[in-house]
Amino acid sequence: MAMAGALLLYGGLSVPAPPALRGAELSIGMLILLSIGWKWPLAVASGHALRARSGIGWMPMAVAAFAWLLWAPLLRGAALGWEAADILRDVVPLLFLFLPVLLVPALCSAGQTAVRALTGGLAMAGLLLALRWWRQAEWGFGAIGQRAMADGGVYLLNAPSVLFAAVALPAVALSLIAVGGQLRHWLAAVPFAVGGALCLAALAGAVHRTALGLALLSLTLIALWWARQRAWLVLPLLVGLGLLIAVGGDALVGAWQQAAEKTRLTGVNARWEEAMAVIDHAVVTPWALLLGDGWGARIANPAVGGWRVSYTHTLASYSLLKTGVFGMVALAAYLGALVRPWYRLLAADPPLALAVVPPLLMALCLHTSFKYLDTGVILSLTLLAVECRKGLSTP
Repeated sequence: MAMAGALLLYGGLSVPAPPALRGAELSIGMLILLSIGWKWPLAVASGHALRARSGIGWMPMAVAAFAWLLWAPLLRGAALGWEAADILRDVVPLLFLFLPVLLVPALCSAGQTAVRALTGGLAMAGLLLALRWWRQAEWGFGAIGQRAMADGGVYLLNAPSVLFAAVALPAVALSLIAVGGQLRHWLAAVPFAVGGALCLAALAGAVHRTALGLALLSLTLIALWWARQRAWLVLPLLVGLGLLIAVGGDALVGAWQQAAEKTRLTGVNARWEEAMAVIDHAVVTPWALLLGDGWGARIANPAVGGWRVSYTHTLASYSLLKTGVFGMVALAAYLGALVRPWYRLLAADPPLALAVVPPLLMALCLHTSFKYLDTGVILSLTLLAVECRKGLSTP
């Protein structure tokens, strides 16, 4: 419950990349610490957790990778004299990315309650962020497909929880209808469907083309899975699709045209140029190539006009710059160890497994959201659901 409360505070009061530690962020941190405790984080940071027998198959690899990625780039950054504030801005996102190492053992004993709390907290956080964006946009629903609405200064829609909510809320609505089939289940599905529609509409309004495409693909696969389980669902799904086209057809066509135009104008937003700048920087010396420049390092980034910044827009280039080839290997080992649990979740609970894919793909492959709190929580939810053998498909 403390973790769910942290997510509600995150969605209601915080932002994906806060410029400073305010009361909301400190409260979120305290609630997360309350969820985890203090002994296990110390054991993980010191490496003593490797001696513990957790019974969780991916844990030893994750702990070893975290220990390397915490200390080697930290010492490297300190030796090169980077500013403490910049080092901290890199270490905190590392903690978020490895949040499953800390959170899953602490919550696993709560079983299904923990899965439901994290799922609900993430979905509500995403919905709250979307609603805050809609308030910024002055509730301009009619602008969808007509003009691209601004992201705003704090980029609320970049939070992975918004994309998770855009898939998970309609998926829950569909599961209520499919499993229940009674009037009360249909009525209970309405608020979930509306919440999901608000998140999807926000992504369309701000022309988040890749995120919107991944969400729609995931929802299509979830609908097809349920149609296979409940053949009678085909008719209401077709009726719902027909109503959507009849009511919002012009907006859908306009949103598609805006996405195509944005792709024509911006391409992949200078991601290749950014990656080449990082590679050129890394191959200058063997130390930079193998160990990176450490936490706190900056680079003249062509994706932001050549300004010297402490971030890149993809996890691969970011990890090469900061941690070098050794760090990339450690990170790949950690993320690779999580693939098998996801496959187990896909077999046990396809709707939840498909709901986590869009935000994780965006965060780990295409976007700076790998540095955000909700990326680590989504990873934690994925692994916790596997350990508990329960998930989203049971309403």
